[in-house]
Amino acid sequence: MNCDVVVIGCGVVGCAIAYELAVAGLSVIGVEAGDLAAGSTGAALGILVGISSQQVSGDGVELRLKSLERFDPLIARLEEDLGRDLPVNRCGILKLLKLGEADDWQETLAARQQAGYRLQLLSPAEVGSLQPGLRADLAGAIYSPQDRQIQPKLLTQALLEAAQRKGARFFFHQPVQRVKRSPDPPFRLQAVYTPDLTFSAGQVILAAGLGSSPLADELDLRVPLQAVKGQALRVKAPNLLLGPVITDEDLHLVPLGDGSLWVGATVEFHAPHPDPTLQTLQDLLTRAITLCPALAEATLVDQWAGYRPRPTRQRAPILGFAPPYTNLLIATGHYRNGVLLAPITAAVMRDLVLKGETELCDLKAFAPKQREGSTHL
Repeated sequence: MNCDVVVIGCGVVGCAIAYELAVAGLSVIGVEAGDLAAGSTGAALGILVGISSQQVSGDGVELRLKSLERFDPLIARLEEDLGRDLPVNRCGILKLLKLGEADDWQETLAARQQAGYRLQLLSPAEVGSLQPGLRADLAGAIYSPQDRQIQPKLLTQALLEAAQRKGARFFFHQPVQRVKRSPDPPFRLQAVYTPDLTFSAGQVILAAGLGSSPLADELDLRVPLQAVKGQALRVKAPNLLLGPVITDEDLHLVPLGDGSLWVGATVEFHAPHPDPTLQTLQDLLTRAITLCPALAEATLVDQWAGYRPRPTRQRAPILGFAPPYTNLLIATGHYRNGVLLAPITAAVMRDLVLKGETELCDLKAFAPKQREGSTHL
């Protein structure tokens, strides 16, 4: 089966890439080992922490901000393509502060405001006016009304459907078992094999999250990813009026617009298995009720747990061409920012496929690395 581009991995990043390439007029095939959005995308809250990222500057901050600027236009395009609305929380992010933390934000506040973004330091009284019902001993908050939140699975489904309408084809439950490359340099990937299908493409994009590492190993590439577990609860609280996403350290209250909200998500670096655990979920509930006492009357609806791909020994995400291969690109390791960075990642991949270069970011900062000590490349 031939096409211009094969995208390996159909989470939010892979589907965004497929959509962007299909819009550009390329023939695209997406290949996924499991179900749609069943991996890292399914272990995400969809909070787009761009403007309210505390880091003042740098390549990572620039990438977040550029992607956030593309988010609303992307949603508008998808809604036009599909003829339906997508539920987006445009009330922003309210990041609660502890006593004395406001001083640590002054440089970030100045930098964002100078760049034209709205980022505000709120007093405890202003926090109470914006979001009633929180505990009384708050020291204030950082409020970012231009940050967003969206449900990751709904976004991924929309990207998939819109890409299909542009001619993209997707194959699920087709794990890539091996790849064939040319025998001599300059190396090219000639074929991608799944249990049932064989694909040949001008370009191959590896966007398989944690599944990227074993495929990269086969190609003598270095894509080191650590599985970091996250857990969250969905609760029903119809009498609790939440507007913005509430963040208190690593605890997030994420309203979903139907009277329910996500409570999460944890960051667990050495979790032995991906399933939800009672102790962690109990801790989440205890912290959430302390933060917002009205949640004591909420009812439990659902819970999830899963792994997110965190690069080790290099920054997130991993983007760019993968030498010594001339037709392989990598777009993986977005860690906790896959939903936020999906639009800019897709645009970067589009540029690299069509032009061989991009002006959207400095690829040297995110480039994949060849495995040290490789002897047969």
